[in-house]
Amino acid sequence: MKVLLVQPPVEDYYDTSIRTYPLGLAYIAAGIEDVCDVSILDCRTGFKRPASQNDFPELDEFYREDRRTPFSLFTRYSRYGMDKKEIYEAIQKESPDLIGISSSFAAYSREAAEIAAIAKEIDQHIITVVGGTHPTLFPHSVLDDGNVDYVVRGEGETPFLELVQSLRSGARPRSTTSGISFRRNGTHHIGNIHIEDDIDAIPARHLLPSGRYRIGKKPYTFILTSRGCPFNCSFCGKPPVPYRRRGLKSIGNEVDRIEAMGIKAIDFEDDMLNLDIPFFRNVLDVMQGRGITLSAMNGLYSQTLDIDTLAHMHKAGFSRLNFSLVDTSHAVNATQGRAYPANFLKLLDWLEASPFMIEAHFIIGLPGQTPADIIDTLVFLMGKRALPGPSIYYPAPGSLLFDSLSSDPAANFRYCRSSVMFEANPALPRRTIFTFMKLLRFINTVKSLIDDTPGASGIEDLLAAPRMKKDPQHSRIFDTLLKEKRFIAFDVRGHEYVEEPQDKSLVAAFFDAMKGGTIKGFRTHNRIMLP
Repeated sequence: MKVLLVQPPVEDYYDTSIRTYPLGLAYIAAGIEDVCDVSILDCRTGFKRPASQNDFPELDEFYREDRRTPFSLFTRYSRYGMDKKEIYEAIQKESPDLIGISSSFAAYSREAAEIAAIAKEIDQHIITVVGGTHPTLFPHSVLDDGNVDYVVRGEGETPFLELVQSLRSGARPRSTTSGISFRRNGTHHIGNIHIEDDIDAIPARHLLPSGRYRIGKKPYTFILTSRGCPFNCSFCGKPPVPYRRRGLKSIGNEVDRIEAMGIKAIDFEDDMLNLDIPFFRNVLDVMQGRGITLSAMNGLYSQTLDIDTLAHMHKAGFSRLNFSLVDTSHAVNATQGRAYPANFLKLLDWLEASPFMIEAHFIIGLPGQTPADIIDTLVFLMGKRALPGPSIYYPAPGSLLFDSLSSDPAANFRYCRSSVMFEANPALPRRTIFTFMKLLRFINTVKSLIDDTPGASGIEDLLAAPRMKKDPQHSRIFDTLLKEKRFIAFDVRGHEYVEEPQDKSLVAAFFDAMKGGTIKGFRTHNRIMLP
């Protein structure tokens, strides 16, 4: 039997190129490569991004290709990955008996369904299997697509292996097979959410071209040292999967293989990488001395960290730390069932003086959040040697808010993405959310200018910096924001300056709040004082 595992393309206003490594498919491949011929087709990574038909005309006033500004966000709706013709030809060339399709996000479930449809167009006898978070949460919806034969729910290594073995023998899987769902005689047979007993398997990275996945110039990969999360934040929609740690021996064996492949950067994809500090320190010992750059882009759980562990992380290869802050408000964190990040705030002075680059990620648009809450967070992070990293809230499938939107979940799948600026909170309409994102771009632009302008003591010094003088359009846009408290952009078609959509009262409130404060750089300890 020939099996082809597929990572679909995505269509959106943006894609994060360093977040596309198909680790889940490599795990699935490792589980079946002894019983069948298996290969992986990544339809997403490393392809040009042609414009795609825009699914969100209501966003046209916010995201435009004809506006030039130093505070730009997104410009056009694009397809990141292969087009349909390329996918058709790739699948036809492989001529698989079975296709396993990854579908992690509801927002991109249509692109996963597209793969199944192409496979059936090539040959109706190709067996199509869809797995990932989306089919785990919505197996009925996925099976209602007539092009999907099976759904894998939960962790898929064992269910997929058992499905392949069953189909190879000519038998149909039983309805009692853990994690397997299917449609038979018009009836859905929905399996349980499977949890793996053994998580020490090593993914089949040899089936992926390591040079295709890079952070900067370094080949990178993802790794998991644990699975699951013991917490239940209200904004999170992940399926209930218990927290489990891998064995250190298997982690060491995996890192040895990664090192032998010439991979120079590793991102930990654990949901709770540093929940268990003694275990985490043992993992760091495994990594130390290898010269591999380490990161944890999913974010660190700040409550368990201490200075000794942070110093240990630096020795092991971490140079940039991502923290999940959510909000600086006690009330907002409590409403979301999230512990207040008191330990992060306690460590911040040490972190600012450390060699680490710090990113603090927070959420804009949470239910119960107010504009004042977000302004407080912005002003706080503005004055720290840290890069504010905003995430726009959307109702995550599986969360309580998503379930309350309507009786038809599929009608809301396309809104499950940050770029839509979903209006979940009446106090934070789309125009206000957009304005907050522009203010964040302003803050981070100023931080970058501070880093590049040693000796600057005020905003006027930044405006006089060579980088600003080199671009009169950007300089005027920057100057207008500071003096008139409004965002403008240069219309490249009309060759004129135009006002951007914005909440002007919010802009004024932000500048009032930052008066007399300090803005620090991100990479350096440079700072400027505000009048």
